[in-house]
Amino acid sequence: MMGVDTKTALEEHVKRKLEDTFGRAVAMLIVMSATTSAGVPTIELTDTQFRRLCEAICADPRVVDMWGQSGAMAQLSDWERLV
Repeated sequence: MMGVDTKTALEEHVKRKLEDTFGRAVAMLIVMSATTSAGVPTIELTDTQFRRLCEAICADPRVVDMWGQSGAMAQLSDWERLV
């Protein structure tokens, strides 16, 4: 899927994948940590901000521990292609 808006990409793809893997509570912690470290808002993200947020999520130690470095990078690539 290409060309979805950043809100849809974040809600339907990024958060859903994190929730499937980590559960809702930890997924929200990961997103909030990434939002802070990337310095991006959680609403009305530009494409560039969305990509920075995804990079921060995939660099999160919890994500790397669960998916491995290559798995996190593969997921990042998939998410970046959404917008």
